[in-house]
Amino acid sequence: MKAAGTRFISRRSALLAGLMAAGAHGSRSAPLRDGTPRLLNLPAGTRIAQLHAGGPSGLLGLAFDGALWALWPQQALPLRLADGLDPATPLASGHGRIAARTADGGLWVFDRAAGQVQTQRDADLAPHAGLLVLPLAVLGVAAQGHRLVRFEPASGGRWHAVARSREALLPDARPLQADLDGRGDGGHIVVLAGPDTQRYRHGVLGDAVEATRVLWLERHGLELMRALDLPAPHVFEDIAPRPVALPGPAGTTGLLTVRAGPEGGQLALLVADPAQPARLQLAGLGEPVGGFHRWLAPTTDGRQIVAVHTPHIGGQLHAYRQEGQRLVRRLLAGDISTHRIGSRETDLAVWLHGRLLLPSQNGLVLRTFNPAREWADEGALPLPARVVQTTALADASAWVGLLDDGGVLLAPVSTPLPAGKRS
Repeated sequence: MKAAGTRFISRRSALLAGLMAAGAHGSRSAPLRDGTPRLLNLPAGTRIAQLHAGGPSGLLGLAFDGALWALWPQQALPLRLADGLDPATPLASGHGRIAARTADGGLWVFDRAAGQVQTQRDADLAPHAGLLVLPLAVLGVAAQGHRLVRFEPASGGRWHAVARSREALLPDARPLQADLDGRGDGGHIVVLAGPDTQRYRHGVLGDAVEATRVLWLERHGLELMRALDLPAPHVFEDIAPRPVALPGPAGTTGLLTVRAGPEGGQLALLVADPAQPARLQLAGLGEPVGGFHRWLAPTTDGRQIVAVHTPHIGGQLHAYRQEGQRLVRRLLAGDISTHRIGSRETDLAVWLHGRLLLPSQNGLVLRTFNPAREWADEGALPLPARVVQTTALADASAWVGLLDDGGVLLAPVSTPLPAGKRS
């Protein structure tokens, strides 16, 4: 339906275009005036299902009813940007665009340069899978066969598929861009693939499908550039690896993920194999957590490597360092959790101003650790409800938490969190 696919949504699109354009020309919102945590204003009855740092106000909220809102840190009234979106599929933004999945599997894109909201209804996007906005395209995972698809704008303001990967991905894969070879070209696309339902029946991340492969795909044609296949009985118990900086050419990255098997989960560092141009290799492994179906939740700021062991039962925070092919851990604290069983939000940690902020085991306290001070515990902040998703404002002025009642809490952290009762 052309009208739904390419036309303006009248005044809302015009206003959104103006706001996005203002952001592109360096307009900044007023700074937060104090360090007091506060709930953002939401329209009556609105419950936010997911947060995303981006958009015209710097923070987007997708409600359970499919409405997309621009949320203002200064407590201005939220701006309703769209309706009919899928609240279970992650939002994506970048390069002047916001991308989302519609409730019926279509691709929804707002393009600032064109000043248009467009809906490609035949995109057939998989629920729960991630989107990735590139300078000239949007990548998504097809529901049929779970292949990665590259969409580009075409004449008449429409979007269409121009490339499709040959390999089957995780149904809820989250594609990311990484420069694994140090080429300095912006990097290519990392995805978890080789879906398997038999090797490791745990289902802690939302379904019983686990990855057995990591792929690095060329970002234009989506051809396979490098891969790593895990032999049985191991899987990658993850949704998306995390880029980490490596020694060598500036920008060269490795990938941090979780390998799981008979002894439980263990931290894994993957790198491009310089001796074999088509392969990735395991460059470092941590000790297994110990015990079948025991899991750990990694987090990184791109340099520091941290993981919460058994985040559902005790939650022990560990810092890691690489020693040859070993990732050696150090226990920092207990009573931490960055994941809830069955959730696809695998990392509730946020890195701000060199500090690590993450929830307590019950999700009702926000704790902060400072790696520059030997991982000193710098205080705790009580939360009004359990936190289920976290992010940070793009200007790094505040931690933002989505609470399990659908409210949004903003906590400025330009200075260390206030000292409080240790959890």
